[in-house]
Amino acid sequence: MAELAESKPDRAAYVLSAVYRAISWQASRHPSKRRTRAREYLQGYTAGKMADLLKDPSKSAVVNIFMPCEIFHALGITPTVPEGLSAYLVCTACEQNFLRRAEENGAADTFCSYHRTLLGAAETGVLKKPMIVANTTLACDANQLTFARLAQIWKVPHVVIDVPYEANEDAVLYVHDQLRQMAMTLQEVSGKTLDGRKLQAAVKRSMQAQDNFREYLKRRPAVHFPESFTPELLSDISQHVYLGTQENVEYTKLLLEDVKKAPKLTTQKKIVWMHTLPNWQDSLMQIFQGEANTRAEIIASDLSYSSFTQMDPEKPFESMARRLVSDSFNGPGSRRIEATLKKAQEMHADGIVIFAQWGCKQTQGISLQAKRVFEENGFPTLILDGDGSDRMNGGAQQIVTRAGAFLEQLEGADA
Repeated sequence: MAELAESKPDRAAYVLSAVYRAISWQASRHPSKRRTRAREYLQGYTAGKMADLLKDPSKSAVVNIFMPCEIFHALGITPTVPEGLSAYLVCTACEQNFLRRAEENGAADTFCSYHRTLLGAAETGVLKKPMIVANTTLACDANQLTFARLAQIWKVPHVVIDVPYEANEDAVLYVHDQLRQMAMTLQEVSGKTLDGRKLQAAVKRSMQAQDNFREYLKRRPAVHFPESFTPELLSDISQHVYLGTQENVEYTKLLLEDVKKAPKLTTQKKIVWMHTLPNWQDSLMQIFQGEANTRAEIIASDLSYSSFTQMDPEKPFESMARRLVSDSFNGPGSRRIEATLKKAQEMHADGIVIFAQWGCKQTQGISLQAKRVFEENGFPTLILDGDGSDRMNGGAQQIVTRAGAFLEQLEGADA
């Protein structure tokens, strides 16, 4: 695939699109018994969208994970994020060529690998230009560089939503006005008129999906789910980028049905996870997944519950703005720490893992403070250094050893 991406990028895009289309077909027609119905449904939907993006991105937008996407969905524009596409590229073992190309064109090897992978896919020509790129200033500093560079590569419009550090009504109004302006830009580039009723319906679907997911999280600690890192990562994306879609409502309905039917948790330790998940790391996944797993399960990750807030379909722009400003990733790191502490307490977690993704200065910067706060409140905490999208930068054996030792610590607490 590396040679194909360099010499025949169109062919490489076609092959990858076909692979992801096959994954989508298999998930929808012949779902794996190793995953729940909900996770297979989400896998099929996401893989299909990735296939569409690589085949014809002209009706798509590349956005960051925190961008409120109901406007895009109401206009029939499909948004995708670096974390999503990069997760698929690394699972098909072709990320190294894209990482190398990004570095050859000036991206530092310390830059977020999710973003480097996306940049490399664009710079090789495997990922053709979308309709528009758009990002918020929340909460990743890589956003400002990556999306500006992508707009330059593709020569497409670029929208930036500036999110104030302080969460107050002035900030909500400020973001509200920017979202309205973005809606005007999207209408111009798409040639479509935004139907207010469709936008209100999208916000209503966001409310339904978040309500379902809240109920799922309440029930999750009591049951055993034979899951993997990829479905959990996709859940993170679903609670941001997919908000506003009927498919996300359906996913969360299925998730709630699955959790109601799941067998009771027995000996597994309940882990709350902070940040992204290295879904390519098979040896680490074996510790936290599988029907035969009796050691530990990830019951929640902080990206999936960071944006819960009250919304009003009659005020769609205000609702999206409030959700963005209120996100626990916005503002001081203490807000994010407090949100995870509260969730760990609500879910009666046994421990917390902070995945200090190399290249994410925000997560690395708060990791020691978070560990101190969590442990002062009775939650053993592991800071796990690693990489979400670069297998050559993973330190696989060291990660597995440290995770194993952490679980022994949790198990020893019961002795």
